[in-house]
Amino acid sequence: MVVTSDTLIWLGQVKCSGNCGYISRKIQVADKQVNDSEPTTLAIAFDTMVNSENMLIVLGVIGNVTSFFVFASLLPTIWRIWKNKSVDEFKYHPLAVGIIHSIMWVFYSMPFVHPHSIPVTTVNSVGLVMYIIFNIIYYVNTNKTTRRSMVLHYIAEFVFLAGLVWSTLVTFDSHATRSGYVGFFCVFFGIILYGLDLGITVKAIRAKNVKSRLLLYSLVCFLNGLVWSAYALVKYDPYILIENSLGALIGCIQFLLYIGYYCVERFRTIKLSPVDDC
Repeated sequence: MVVTSDTLIWLGQVKCSGNCGYISRKIQVADKQVNDSEPTTLAIAFDTMVNSENMLIVLGVIGNVTSFFVFASLLPTIWRIWKNKSVDEFKYHPLAVGIIHSIMWVFYSMPFVHPHSIPVTTVNSVGLVMYIIFNIIYYVNTNKTTRRSMVLHYIAEFVFLAGLVWSTLVTFDSHATRSGYVGFFCVFFGIILYGLDLGITVKAIRAKNVKSRLLLYSLVCFLNGLVWSAYALVKYDPYILIENSLGALIGCIQFLLYIGYYCVERFRTIKLSPVDDC
């Protein structure tokens, strides 16, 4: 007897005659268990997104803390200005640039420019308030010539910001183009601020006026740049990445300059110290 496929199908139907519903349900349950045990591409993507969001929250909180310490590093200088009623040789330019730099990043993080950037908004809002206070204290305790220069500087910043906001909202109609336009100027003013900071470091070393807190400040700047660079990599924000990578590099250079200065001074001290006769 030749058994064909039709015969096997018929036999299967006969054997299944009393239990087809039960077997069908068992097959469906087994198939569901197999599907549940193997994560789908959508599930993997969702888990990745959740992990990325959690990482962004953690990095954003850490970045806010490190950035606050960077802003607060100016407190000893501002307190000395307030206490002595004199700005000494400290220039106002880092303070004035700090205001427009913070405003630029606050504007960049707005929902109509670059949405979902709350950590950037919070940290730069705090920085803006602190810079405004620092500028007021400096303005009150400086001479009339410097005050006039500061006023002209603020007017120029206001005109520039007004033009930037207008051109951003009128000329560009998408988040990508607005982010690119504003982000460019954020990085531009960040470079200016880092350049001024590095200039102060070089001047302090040349004047041999290096203090231990400057070493700590450079280390905090380095760590702050690393944290925000990691945030930018997870979020894939090239403008935050460029500025903070540069900030980490500048912080590292400052740290190495201070370490080199201390090593040279220590070597000179040991070399010039009197040696007891044996």
